[in-house]
Amino acid sequence: MAGLTRNKITYGSLPPWPRVNVPTYYYGVTQAQESGTKYFPGFDNDSLTGSSINMTLNATAADVIKYYNGQGVQITDGVWASGYSPSEAWSDADIWAGHYMDKTDNKLYSLVIDEGTDPDTYRMASVNKDGTVVLETAAFQVTNTAFNGRRVVWNSTPVLRRVGGADGTGNFRFDQFNANTDDNDGSAPFDGAYLEINTSGGTVNSISANTMAESTADGFLPSNIYVATTLNSMIGPTDNNIRGGPQQFYGSTVYQPTPIGWLINMTTGQMVSNVPFGTGVCPIVPATASSSVDVFHWMGNYHFWCGGTQTFNGATEWEREIFHNFMDELAVYYGIL
Repeated sequence: MAGLTRNKITYGSLPPWPRVNVPTYYYGVTQAQESGTKYFPGFDNDSLTGSSINMTLNATAADVIKYYNGQGVQITDGVWASGYSPSEAWSDADIWAGHYMDKTDNKLYSLVIDEGTDPDTYRMASVNKDGTVVLETAAFQVTNTAFNGRRVVWNSTPVLRRVGGADGTGNFRFDQFNANTDDNDGSAPFDGAYLEINTSGGTVNSISANTMAESTADGFLPSNIYVATTLNSMIGPTDNNIRGGPQQFYGSTVYQPTPIGWLINMTTGQMVSNVPFGTGVCPIVPATASSSVDVFHWMGNYHFWCGGTQTFNGATEWEREIFHNFMDELAVYYGIL
């Protein structure tokens, strides 16, 4: 098995949570701000030390995104002047569907939705530190209604990711787990439906440049999975083809020991659900006794959040490789790897 450390062998039990990554300073990393507001590190190529991206993550998924320097002064270049809205990403857009901060491209990629069509219409846009917006793809109306209303970090909204897990290269994917490829009729097999998005200058994986395509014949889940999953933080795949993630907290909000989570072996179709995701005190701080766990791909790392009001606005962050190894160890413990 690729990429495993001696953690499982040493402990012979449910693996402990790995040490978190300590991010460089950015404004808002320890700020207690207004309800629902989260801060992320700013663009990697920005000379403004401590700059940060500010998002309000809630059910409307339409709030503006703001940019601050390290002293908390709002940056007003380009679209940052009034805050970056879905309609500034694309004039027809109503809501944010997903975000991905690319460390190599130095762009915040955002998938937006026009809810005025039936089914919805998607488009990929990007913005840089100077507030310059680029429409990365043409508009694309989906056929599968599983993609309707996929508000960012809400219910079963997919995580926007890059195929291959590396910044600056490859297509993007938007994987809807709780879906039937053919018609989303709410019945098995739930093979998963996806959008594949090409923002490069040439054809990649049969997707033409600056276009997106929708799965129609086959989904991305193994053929022997027949379960509806309402998951919004399924990350990976790891080197051992495991996908999963922490999903929900239950119980006390103070020093919560661990959330429950899901794991799927994408090769064999074996899966576990609603199981303890690690042991020991989880570094992710829940907002309430039943907080959901959300995640963003951000500058090469995973940034985890809990839904709702949260005292600490800086996310809990892990390097992708470290968290993937943790997921592989959990898969070994639960017998699916």
